[in-house]
Amino acid sequence: MTTLLLGTTDKQLAMLKERKDTFGKDARKEIKRRKMVGFWDGTNAIKVDAKEVIDATLDEKEEYVYAPGVRRT
Repeated sequence: MTTLLLGTTDKQLAMLKERKDTFGKDARKEIKRRKMVGFWDGTNAIKVDAKEVIDATLDEKEEYVYAPGVRRT
């Protein structure tokens, strides 16, 4: 493992883990090590906006189309 990854942020490690070379392998090992230790710097946190409008329409019912001769239940 390279010592260069010890000073990188979680966001940088998340980008590096997709690589297929030794840097990607070392980044995955560093992520695993940080999870075991419980270290988290918060740079890879997901930001949620509570005021954002959601496009889903939850109140609308789906209308089903039945084949001829099939009873509705």
